[in-house]
Amino acid sequence: MFAATNPSGDASRIPDSLADRPAKRFTAARRADDPELRRFHPRAVELADALREAAGCGDCATEKDMVMAGFSVAEIVEHAAEAKQIIAETFVKQVAPSFDRVPEIIQKALDAVAHQMPVTGGLTESETDAAATEWRRYCVARSAFKLDPWWSQSERTLTMLRRFLAKLPLLEREANRVIYAVGAAHKADLARAPK
Repeated sequence: MFAATNPSGDASRIPDSLADRPAKRFTAARRADDPELRRFHPRAVELADALREAAGCGDCATEKDMVMAGFSVAEIVEHAAEAKQIIAETFVKQVAPSFDRVPEIIQKALDAVAHQMPVTGGLTESETDAAATEWRRYCVARSAFKLDPWWSQSERTLTMLRRFLAKLPLLEREANRVIYAVGAAHKADLARAPK
């Protein structure tokens, strides 16, 4: 029999049913080598990576792709199910908004590529067409400024950008941030231009 001391100082008996059992302590933390955690075969992990890479390059990953990646047919048969499970457990779908935010609009305005117009939510098809026309005009003006940077070209470019941004459902302060960023880039280009 074991005896324990309680706070009052007297010894109390531990029941026989608990005497030979070690104390259990609950914790949510898991050890890195916890036997309850599922361990995947290293070759299955490599196969999963190869499948993910091959599927990312085309429509699907074939057996021929895996053989070319260095897996034998036996390894593919043995580890395919486990590799598919690894892929399913680690799959993360990235959901990006279908419209551009102000930093993306600024970047696209600086790049000024005609087929990469900033898109915002809330535009009808006719409004999008009108905005696309203004965007192309801005891109032409920005290209002209890049070829021949001078103050008048800069003002013309910023005017075209203002017209384009007026077609988008942006707050005035957001439009001003875009115009200020492009204006600052123009100022830096003018400072570097040969005199």
